[in-house]
Amino acid sequence: MKVIVLGNGIHTKKRIIPALNKIEIIDSLTVADRNAVKDTKLSKSNQIVNYERELNNDNYYDLAIIATPPYNHIDSFLRIKDKSKIALIEKPLTNDFKFIFGKEMEGYLKSNKILESLMYFHHPVWGEVKNLLSTKKITSIRSEFSVPHGDKNSFRYIKKYGGGSLNDQGIYPISLVSELITKDYEIESIKIEKDKKYNVDLGGTIEINFNEISFTGKWGLGKEYKNYLVLKEASNKEYIINFFFSKPEDTKLKIEIKKDEDIEIGIFDQFELMYSNLLQENFSHFEYSSYENVITRYKLFKKIFDLANTK
Repeated sequence: MKVIVLGNGIHTKKRIIPALNKIEIIDSLTVADRNAVKDTKLSKSNQIVNYERELNNDNYYDLAIIATPPYNHIDSFLRIKDKSKIALIEKPLTNDFKFIFGKEMEGYLKSNKILESLMYFHHPVWGEVKNLLSTKKITSIRSEFSVPHGDKNSFRYIKKYGGGSLNDQGIYPISLVSELITKDYEIESIKIEKDKKYNVDLGGTIEINFNEISFTGKWGLGKEYKNYLVLKEASNKEYIINFFFSKPEDTKLKIEIKKDEDIEIGIFDQFELMYSNLLQENFSHFEYSSYENVITRYKLFKKIFDLANTK
């Protein structure tokens, strides 16, 4: 099977390519790089090619992974859509909400032409979380994804390219709660953190009540690294999952239960699982990318985005 990755940044090199290289049914992997002057062979089946030149040829792919900066996601998709069976777009899909809520996007989502890359939903720990929610009396949920500052010259610090903590970290707790809420939910508060030194948001907090559960989600850029989910029962018993959203591939994941026996999950590469599911057209783990779920997620995301981009 043939796969193309549009974009050759750190995420592509660190997470996407290593995961794809584990999948035996892939016999051709092409990485399209805007800065590539000439084609470069990485191995017998892997190559780096010039982005513009590749999108102007007649090659066809079983899967296109769009890993460009957020502002360019939809443009990249529209240029590759007739050259690939499925397009997997890195989070967030786009900040062009008119496109997301439009008829054209509805057709792409309902036909599984576009799917969003939210890899943590593919890890077995998500199934364990859903089981806890259905079998235990969970009354509160806390989650956070925050990271230290990185390269200040990267797109994450440039507003027009889709930079900011909301796009990069906030999409995780927001996508999580959007999969849990029903039509009857109440937003208690939304807070956005800004700093005059930067022209992008640096973090935020959202509090939502639904189904007699209180949810608090936090995110941040330029903060201590935090990446967890905590479910709490009425009895104060807690289920703690570290590395819930992003996971080192060699980490044996578990659900820590204080004063009780932990739930062992094991070691899984959630990127490999996500790509394998796609290539085998197994969409059962992509419920979050259904049309209805995407619309729910981005209606909530837009409320926060509008607040984050208010001067």
